Order: sequence, then structure tokens, then C-alpha cells
Amino acid sequence: MSVAALIAFIVTSLALDFTPGPAVLKVVGDSMAHGWQRTQPSIAGILVANAVYCLLSAAGLAALVLAFPVLFDFIKWMGMLYLGWIGLRSLQAALFTSEVRPGPTPVSTPGRLFYSSFVLQGANPKAVLYYVAILPAFAGDSEHAAKWFLLLGMLEIAMEYPALLFYSLVGGGLSTFASRRLQRALDALAGVAVIGAAAMVARSSLQQR
Repeated sequence: MSVAALIAFIVTSLALDFTPGPAVLKVVGDSMAHGWQRTQPSIAGILVANAVYCLLSAAGLAALVLAFPVLFDFIKWMGMLYLGWIGLRSLQAALFTSEVRPGPTPVSTPGRLFYSSFVLQGANPKAVLYYVAILPAFAGDSEHAAKWFLLLGMLEIAMEYPALLFYSLVGGGLSTFASRRLQRALDALAGVAVIGAAAMVARSSLQQR
């Protein structure tokens, strides 16, 4: 791979990473509700889902997802229902709880944050298309394509972490300096952000190339 191609890949990936999308909304919502430190499992869930797609694409298995869009749509909608339920629970806790939460709500456990983000990114058609269409264009079709595919995929995942960390710090900062009255509003916005992330994924499809 030439230096120019590598630079183009880095610029393209960073632009996509910092552009607000479902993953960013999910991280911002989680960090507003639970703080940036407790949101790290949520970020990890997104990155692990990307790593899974990277490995599947390198093995040529991710193309099966494109071949069976009906199956993927079923998985996507099941994931969106789960995320919608989480968002509604957050809204209910914020709007109908008499006192400001003293600590993390039940949905803030590390395991649940990780799993919900993994589901979100795993059901995101744009994540599939990135690793099936965009990444191979930079890896090329030479005899070393598989090696470059994995290297570029790991590089993209490494570059995405600072972007998601930045957004978690923004959301966490809002939560840290909020008054007790504003805290409930931020909790409600956190629920809306999670529902919004699910809606963004639900509106996209594998046919949008």
C-alpha cells in the first residue's frame, strides 16, 4: 500500500468516526446517564462488534450478510426493539422517579452497557458496508490483501476509540456539572439519545450503498 493510500484511509476513517451517528448517540446517551468512566464498556461493545465484522470480512463470510438481507433485517429489528426498551426504561426512570438517582440505574451495569452497544453496532448496516465495501477498496486485491485488510481493520478500530472517548467526555461533562434539577433532564435526554440511535439504525439498510 502506498503512503498516499494509507493517508487517504486514515482521513476517511477519522471523518467517519467523528461524524455523529448511532454509535456516537449511544455513547453520548450512556455517558450523560452514567458518566464517561462507566461508559467504557459501552465503547468496548461497539469496538468488539467492529472487530467481529472485520474478522468475518477478512474470511469472506461477511458477504453472506449481503446475500441474505432478510435474515439481517430480522436481526436488526430484534436489536432495535431491545434498544428501544432500554431507552424507554431510562425515560421512565427520569420522568417518573421522585428523586434524582443516587447512583447508576440497573441498565448501567457494565455487562448491559457492553451488550446493548454490541447489539447496536452489530445491527448497523453501515458498519457492515464499511467492512464489506469501503475497507476492501483500500486493502486492494493483491496476494497480501488479507494481511492489509486485517491491519487496516485494526487501525480503524484503534482510531475509533479516541473519537468515542471524546464524545463520552462531552456527555460525561454535561452530567458532572449539571444541577440536581438539570440532572433529571439529562437522564431523559440520555434515554432519547439511545432511542434515537436505534431509530437511525432502523432507518438504514444494506441497500443504501
